Amino acid sequence: MSRNILLESGTNELEIVMFKVGESLLGANVAKVECIITFQPFTSIPNAHKNVKGVINYRGRVIPVIDLIKALNKNCPKAEKERLFILIHINNSDFAIEVSSVIGIKRLSWQDIEIPSSILVSENQTPTTGIVKVNEDEIALILDFEKILSDIDPSLALKESKRVDGLEGKKLVVAEDSTFLIKAVNASFVKAGAIVEKFSNGKEALDYLESVPKDEIYCVITDIEMPVMDGLTFTKHIKSNEKLKDIPVVLFSSIVSEDLKHKGVSVGADAQITKPEIDQLVNLVVNIGNNKRL
Repeated sequence: MSRNILLESGTNELEIVMFKVGESLLGANVAKVECIITFQPFTSIPNAHKNVKGVINYRGRVIPVIDLIKALNKNCPKAEKERLFILIHINNSDFAIEVSSVIGIKRLSWQDIEIPSSILVSENQTPTTGIVKVNEDEIALILDFEKILSDIDPSLALKESKRVDGLEGKKLVVAEDSTFLIKAVNASFVKAGAIVEKFSNGKEALDYLESVPKDEIYCVITDIEMPVMDGLTFTKHIKSNEKLKDIPVVLFSSIVSEDLKHKGVSVGADAQITKPEIDQLVNLVVNIGNNKRL
């Protein structure tokens, strides 16, 4: 599915696959979805994490299946064979999630997505990156698959870089909506000597860039999926601005892949790195050099 996205890069639009787990309405960025398939026979794995249902053989690939119903503490009266699998691709990893039903695809703007409060997320015990108002009476939660994966396998979580030099006195602008991830990214760059200006979306970061002398900024690092203004739109604004266009921009996102890299290229990104490769990110930024080219 993600291989055939028709949305133009840099328009601040996205498409969300809407589905249900029990009675909860949830969503996933189409860019993370490979396909939706009917329930498949699976093989249980001894000593696997409690939220891993097993593995399936899909077109010759062994794909782990996450029991989303159990992971989110939901009840699903629907018979197992009537459920569906959604194949997800993030951080160069493939896995399937078991869901109760798929509602459809909704196109919207990142401006339509609200950041969930910590109280709401805690109350629902659902790893969430955003909230979409479907109508006056219904909302959908956008799932945080990185959190779900890291809970199952801590080795997949973003960890601080080990580098302790190379960016002494350099000012970086970082746009990232995840409070957990921004802490690790910030700590890594500060450890390497950088001064970091942090923002939760592209609009805030762009406003800052336009308010300071361009020579103050060594590099911009941005996520792609962010409310208000996404990273592709943010990058497009930078590269189309005469004052800002020479500032290097690095996309650091879970949806960076060979199939989707053309989107970053089309808006002028200087480099793209998939999460959670933070060591690679820090080394790349260190090596930008005085000519500010990657």
